[in-house]
Amino acid sequence: MQKTYNQVKIEDCNQIDKETKSSTLLGSKIYSQYNYRWIILTCYLLVVFINGISYQTFIPNAKQFVQLYDVDEQIITLTGTIYLIMQPLFTFFASSIIVKKGFVVSTNLGVILTIVGYGIRLLINKYSFIFAILGQAFLGISRPFILNGQTTMAQNWFFPSNRTAVLAACNAFQSFSMVISVLWPANWIFKDYSYNKQNQQEGLDLSIQLQYQQFFFSLTLLPVFFLLKNNPKTPPSGFANSDHDVGFYQSIIKLLTNKNFILILFTFSLFFGTKKGFGLILPYIMSPFGFVDTDYSIASTMLIIGGFFSAGFVSKLVLKFKKYKTIGITLFIISLALTLLMYPILMTERLILLCIQQLLLGFFIIPMVPVLIEYSCESIYPLNGSFSVGVMVSGVTIAAMLSSILLTFTSKGQDSDKNSIFNTYIIFCCIQLTGFILFLFTKEILNRSKEVQQRAQSKQNSIVNPNGVYNEQIVGDYPTEHPILDSHQFIQNPEVLNPDFIEQMQNDEQS
Repeated sequence: MQKTYNQVKIEDCNQIDKETKSSTLLGSKIYSQYNYRWIILTCYLLVVFINGISYQTFIPNAKQFVQLYDVDEQIITLTGTIYLIMQPLFTFFASSIIVKKGFVVSTNLGVILTIVGYGIRLLINKYSFIFAILGQAFLGISRPFILNGQTTMAQNWFFPSNRTAVLAACNAFQSFSMVISVLWPANWIFKDYSYNKQNQQEGLDLSIQLQYQQFFFSLTLLPVFFLLKNNPKTPPSGFANSDHDVGFYQSIIKLLTNKNFILILFTFSLFFGTKKGFGLILPYIMSPFGFVDTDYSIASTMLIIGGFFSAGFVSKLVLKFKKYKTIGITLFIISLALTLLMYPILMTERLILLCIQQLLLGFFIIPMVPVLIEYSCESIYPLNGSFSVGVMVSGVTIAAMLSSILLTFTSKGQDSDKNSIFNTYIIFCCIQLTGFILFLFTKEILNRSKEVQQRAQSKQNSIVNPNGVYNEQIVGDYPTEHPILDSHQFIQNPEVLNPDFIEQMQNDEQS
């Protein structure tokens, strides 16, 4: 006997993507992706990138800035430290704005603070280097308003199958901006400059040139105010409402009392925080083996490229299996193995081998960031995911600062040698292994996925309703009415159908 349309719908509603296709046949855009999502993503990635390049503006040429502005080296280091420390200080406030006002309001506020921060830095030659620190503080404050909204942006505009890839792209652009923040001043502005009293004015001119370049670059963010939108007309998936009624302090309590989230947080902080801290001292790590700053830049770039290659692949695995812990353990093991290979490769003093190792490491380690972020969002649901992102990025920031201090001390900084690098490498690997062990104790609590499955099941039950009534269903923040009709009612009411579906039905009747 030929299956009715209702029976086909029951089989097809097992997955959200199939549900999307069926709703399109009905002429009702319940779950839809719009081409405008690429404009949203482009704007967001541009904001992340331009904010991130400010991080190490003064650090690569610290010696020149110390002599040009007659300040201590600790003051130069403070420009990077104050940028990072603002993330944990403002993360909950930024997340509360995202929940109440939407990610666009938060991102626009971050853009304003970013442009103001770059503008303040223009005053360092006219008044004092203290304006560089003040500008970096504004740029650091803008960071949580920008980064904390990435899960909300991905959730509002992209199908679940694309969400992990979008988060991976955000992380890759953030990491790439950190690389550019080193290359811009060191390789493009102060490349041929060496300080002496006779050319001090030339150095000051180069410094203000750098500030103006980055300020005018930040002005390219102005169109973002007009292009970003919180939501499309219809949502891309059946995610349930977030817990909008939870207050500021209640959100903190809920996060800090969620044991599974705490384990994920410590895993994320130890593994990726020490990785970033290790990356900050990588020139010291590589120099005893004959590598130069250009080699460091090339190796860092290969890491980012590897992450771009794997983003889509890992997102498909997450969507298909929904096994965050299993996928995470696999990526952890491979990343740890590749990390252990780095020291023997450094001993060969061959750049090509180091680039291959970094490319493979990026392929497996960068996709772990969105996997763990999604894993944490599942664990804290129905609390808004921006709180999870904010706390996890803050944890990585604190771990990166502490680990960079520790690893700089053990490696002896600019006086590093092969023995000190070996000891530093052992400490680094032990911290990474500790993060992996903590991850083994996490539980796969998929609160958000269960909610979506329940909604899909509810949709299945409504489809078999033989009375041809209209059911109201809450999808995201949108109450949407859609017709539920059997196959005979379809033929009797062709006006509710798409032309393509009518043609399909006629072909089925002929067969």
